[in-house]
Amino acid sequence: MKGYTTWFQICISVTFIQIRLWCELIHLLPCLSVTTKERLSMNVLCVFLKIFIQTQFQVKFDMDRARMNKSWNLIRSSLNSGKSVFLLMNHVSKLDGLLMAMLAPVDITAKCKTYMNIRLFQAFLTGRIWKLVGHLPVHFKSDEHGVFKVDREKQAVVSKKLRGFMETGKILIFCPEGQINKNPRNLQPFRRGSFALPAELGMDIWALTTQNCDGIWPRKAGMGGRPGSIKVALKKIHNGKVNGKMDADDIKEECKVLAEKCQQSMQQEVSKLYLEASS
Repeated sequence: MKGYTTWFQICISVTFIQIRLWCELIHLLPCLSVTTKERLSMNVLCVFLKIFIQTQFQVKFDMDRARMNKSWNLIRSSLNSGKSVFLLMNHVSKLDGLLMAMLAPVDITAKCKTYMNIRLFQAFLTGRIWKLVGHLPVHFKSDEHGVFKVDREKQAVVSKKLRGFMETGKILIFCPEGQINKNPRNLQPFRRGSFALPAELGMDIWALTTQNCDGIWPRKAGMGGRPGSIKVALKKIHNGKVNGKMDADDIKEECKVLAEKCQQSMQQEVSKLYLEASS
């Protein structure tokens, strides 16, 4: 087992060093806008992580590839029409945050952003990468498990930047549970406030659900790479529509409806994956 994790650590370290170098070079180019630099950096991240996962012969993906490709094409069509997408993921492992780049087409990941705990931007080597690709920080007031209070003043600036990005046919990748789940079979309560932007903009909502990511990279393990198979599914769980002008109470109610609907739909998908894995 140690041999697998050592190999994983060597490969992912080399991968992130290369990603960091290329992203830094891109951001040195004076002729490009910040938006273009972030998009090209996201392409670099995606390509190198796709190469990385090919070196992990002990890790397999179990999915309906034809259905997955059809789903990516539907997402691509929405983006090309100018309609943004809210893509939810169940959160059971540190590997979750890298899966989208490993699995999604490069042209789709180039239009993605995600929220990340501000602490992750301070990490050695990788912290700078998240800034260069344009991901956005969440300014939590506490690191206590289950506590999601944020610095409202700092977060308002981030939210304004995200809104401008999402109004032009882009993807927000989000883990609505807010933290790594200790019990992967049962989703934690979804944070209702996270659905404010999808409610206001009428975004389609998709669920990228997985099973056994925590087997490959356990929640408390410093490094992943254990042998195993990850089951993956991608499904649309909400057809977004613009509801016209909404006041604060309307948005609050819509957030509640969306959170409950999406949690129920995602739980069904997660349960289905675990059932298939056990059969």
